Amino acid sequence: MSQSQNTLLQSVLVTQGGQMLVEAITAMERNARQYQVLGDKVLFDVYEENHAKFIDTVRSLEALDLAGNQRSLLRDLLLGEDEVHTALSSYSHDTPQTTSALSRFTDLGKTARQILADNQNLINVGVEQIQSNAEKVQQTLVLQAIALVPAALFLTIFFTVLIARPINQVDQAIHRLGDGKFTEPAVVTGPRDLVRLGERLNWLRQRLLDLEQEKTKFLQRISHELKTPLTVIREGAELMNEQVVGDLNDQQQEIAGILRDNSLQLQKLIEDLLNFSIIRSRSSSLFRKRLDLKSLIDGVLETHKVALMSRKLELRAYLQPVKLNGDKEKLRILVDNLVSNAIKYSPDGSPLWVLLYTRDTTAIIEVADIGPGIPLAERERVFEAFYQGAPAAKGHVRGTGLGLSISREYAQAHGGNVVVLNSGKTGGARFQVVLPLDQGS
Repeated sequence: MSQSQNTLLQSVLVTQGGQMLVEAITAMERNARQYQVLGDKVLFDVYEENHAKFIDTVRSLEALDLAGNQRSLLRDLLLGEDEVHTALSSYSHDTPQTTSALSRFTDLGKTARQILADNQNLINVGVEQIQSNAEKVQQTLVLQAIALVPAALFLTIFFTVLIARPINQVDQAIHRLGDGKFTEPAVVTGPRDLVRLGERLNWLRQRLLDLEQEKTKFLQRISHELKTPLTVIREGAELMNEQVVGDLNDQQQEIAGILRDNSLQLQKLIEDLLNFSIIRSRSSSLFRKRLDLKSLIDGVLETHKVALMSRKLELRAYLQPVKLNGDKEKLRILVDNLVSNAIKYSPDGSPLWVLLYTRDTTAIIEVADIGPGIPLAERERVFEAFYQGAPAAKGHVRGTGLGLSISREYAQAHGGNVVVLNSGKTGGARFQVVLPLDQGS
């Protein structure tokens, strides 16, 4: 490869230089003959410029690794052109000396073309030599490849057996950690380094298990601790709002209403934390019974009637009668989270859709709004715990980021799922809950 590169580069440079010599000589001859006829000093200056280019080209070629005959021809060319240049510089344009000098251009052109021809011959010889060497190298490589195939196969089998099993064990351990399964230890056998990696994975598993337990305990404790005083605040706000303790003026009535609404909002956030802690502790179980899904959704919508009216939202509910076996409370929380989310992000006075229908052996619940919507890149992230997207409309209190996570967990516990669909031209967010129907439903 190195020889080919050098030969190619040398040939290209010599060829380019030879062509430039021929072009320079042709240009100088044309300018010199025009000068001889017209005697115009401008034409002589143009000749001088081409002469300078000719000299630069000759010097560039001299710096290359030329063959002996090429270097001899180049020297003859330089001497001949120097004689022509001396005559043109020393004598007037119409003297016999000038005429004699111009006749030398024919020989100079032949010499330059001879350099090109010799270079082409050298290229042909170099190519033949490279081809010969390439054939020898190819034969050597073929023999080496034939010899290496059995060795490569043996090494491949050996290292596959040696490394594949522990690598697979490490991969399974990492997937278990990613799925939140911290109770099963990582067992890695094989090379010492991979065994050491398995030990570090076990250390990481134990740390994650401890952190998960501490987080669950913290959520449970803080949720219970907050729920007791909040209940007192909420009941007090209700009493004030109902004017049980005495008449209130308009401003006091408004403040009491704000206290009541925000206490209800805090209660919802604390319930989300409690539900999440139950889910994470894996102690949650379903209490299935036969229920009317339409009535359940109607009940959820009734609890949000005040919020819908205060925001002047147009509820468009299309609910078919659907019955299935499920946990009523968990399904209520699932639907409530989706409806609350839609109300929170809907612009005032906009429509809000709630649909219930069946498809094949599944019940479908859809909740859609025309709010800011969910970017495509975030349509899976919104179901992650504590993840929150863009702020809600009208500056409402933002949630914990647990509602959608809890909804998906409860849907999956029933053998279904919650996904975000494309809302089409209306924009906004569109959530779809898929729940399997029972036989005979």
